[in-house]
Amino acid sequence: MRKFVSLLAILLVSLVVLVGCSGGNDEDLVGRWAWDGGASFVYTFNADGTGSRGFPGVTETFSWSTSGSQLRINRDETPRGEIRNERWDYTIDGNRLTIESRQERGTTYTYIRQ
Repeated sequence: MRKFVSLLAILLVSLVVLVGCSGGNDEDLVGRWAWDGGASFVYTFNADGTGSRGFPGVTETFSWSTSGSQLRINRDETPRGEIRNERWDYTIDGNRLTIESRQERGTTYTYIRQ
């Protein structure tokens, strides 16, 4: 019985560690980010894993998650031929967010926290 309880305790601790290390949402992303390119394009990342992006009056919604330095954006609706499930490498340096597309190399944008 003692061996069974010990084995069960090890399995539970392992499960907690695995769940804690799995992907989730980087709390540092939560909030509004405006493109530093001078236009009024804004990303909004909500704590519940939903978000929106676009220009005033023309936005689209998405769900998002992170794993390490990768940001996944799953667009709710897309025109034909556009990427629905986007993958980005991201870094946050102070109030500056930089994203680089993993699907379209060389596509990089920088945003400022609002």
